[in-house]
Amino acid sequence: MYFSVIKLLLLTSCARCANILGVFMFPSISHQIVYQPIWRELSLRGHQVTVVTPDPLNDPSLTNLTEISVRFTYDFLKQTKIQELMSKDVNVFYNLDKLFRFMDAIAEAELNSTQFQELINDQTKHFDLILIECFHPVMYALAGRFQAPIIGVSSLGLLASGYDIIGNPTHPALYPDVILSFHSKKLSLWQKLQSLLFNLWSRYYHHNILVPRADQMARRYFGEDIAYLGDLERNVSMYFLNVNPLMYPPRPNVPAIVEMGQMHIKPVKALPKDLQKILDEAAQGVVYFSLGSNVKSVNIPEGLRNNVIAALSELPYLVLWKWESDHLPGKPDNVIIRKWLPQQDVLAHPNIKAFVTQGGLQSTEEAISRGVPLVGMPFMGDQPMNVQKIVDLGIGLGVDPVTVTKNELKSSIIEVAENNK
Repeated sequence: MYFSVIKLLLLTSCARCANILGVFMFPSISHQIVYQPIWRELSLRGHQVTVVTPDPLNDPSLTNLTEISVRFTYDFLKQTKIQELMSKDVNVFYNLDKLFRFMDAIAEAELNSTQFQELINDQTKHFDLILIECFHPVMYALAGRFQAPIIGVSSLGLLASGYDIIGNPTHPALYPDVILSFHSKKLSLWQKLQSLLFNLWSRYYHHNILVPRADQMARRYFGEDIAYLGDLERNVSMYFLNVNPLMYPPRPNVPAIVEMGQMHIKPVKALPKDLQKILDEAAQGVVYFSLGSNVKSVNIPEGLRNNVIAALSELPYLVLWKWESDHLPGKPDNVIIRKWLPQQDVLAHPNIKAFVTQGGLQSTEEAISRGVPLVGMPFMGDQPMNVQKIVDLGIGLGVDPVTVTKNELKSSIIEVAENNK
């Protein structure tokens, strides 16, 4: 009997569960869907998880998950057109400063919220690990407040200053920053010089402007005795980066960088019955048109909208357009508008022949996973780089939203829809 007990004890395993805090501050569902699988899986695996997010899962089955909603930060997006913050047609140096000042306002609003104040002022709170969306340095102050290690998480890659923090090599001629409109395979001498200048300037901006400004904010909410923010951010233990090897060039990474592309891709689910019927009956095929969650179709300039409508009206296909309003002026008969669509499941339908997209990383990954060719229309941020990569990979075409004509857009859509390569 004693031997049986010993055998039973040897078969048992020990699992240690941690108390984990996650802070994902940017109000954009295209960013949050990358992070949601992380905190969901941590919760499912027995960890006690507290998350600050503008997009809570609200899943009652996750009994050890506490979500602090900061959905009010979407009001900042309503007041500011995000594409104007990161327009590809505006000086990239100016763009970066505008973006971080916009994020200053979001961070301050979250820090000042009642729920966040209760979290950081509760002296009984203890966390073993903190996950932080690493777009703004102020939240690194949580490492000082709770004396816990930090993992930075990004729905994109990192700027040069981010790679510096973890000690990862970066070379501007080989790895241009993600918000530049070109990538590493076809850099001209001028592009290499641009990349070098931006690389140097972004480092200067981070260490001499952004971090000191964020440090002042941190002291207002965490107290004057908090360590300097520039020192706290250098204590980041690891980065989780949503980097797809198809979209980013291979680069040397230290072991503390973990690439996790396509984590947000889900198994195909049934479409709503009315939408299923529409797609099933579209024997001629369907073009899906969506500019994502940040660049909304309803906000595009009138001239571009008129060109798009004219091009779509002449297509031999049904068009399913994510249009964030009840009314589309001049809507053609072959166009169906919806304020929201289950994009991954729509793209999985066999009658989808092409996807007109802004070129966001998540949308691009979803199209690739469903095998749908693309027409990219980039507006801001990493979108120009993504669309150029789409063209280089031979999985789609790109058009410039500033100069595109009706005929160019029409011919591009037909080309990707009918080309069987």
